[in-house]
Amino acid sequence: MKRIQANLGTRFEMKELGELKYFLGLEVDRTEQGIFLCQQKYAENLLERFGMLDCKEISTPTEVNARLRNEEGGELEEPSMYRQLVGS
Repeated sequence: MKRIQANLGTRFEMKELGELKYFLGLEVDRTEQGIFLCQQKYAENLLERFGMLDCKEISTPTEVNARLRNEEGGELEEPSMYRQLVGS
């Protein structure tokens, strides 16, 4: 491992930051059974950011076999917020 780090260090600017815990919104946990990835903290941060911490959970966010029509519903008050949430 040290030889690989030294080799990479000659080509790239690197720092030893210790064991990986978080990376790009993923929580990384190493056990004897393997490496486990979790996005719970990322999901909680999204809910907090968009004021949805008190929302009720549901397994499917829309009715199964629902038919959407142009005549129903209306314009979103804040379409950019919706786009940011979906993009996240």
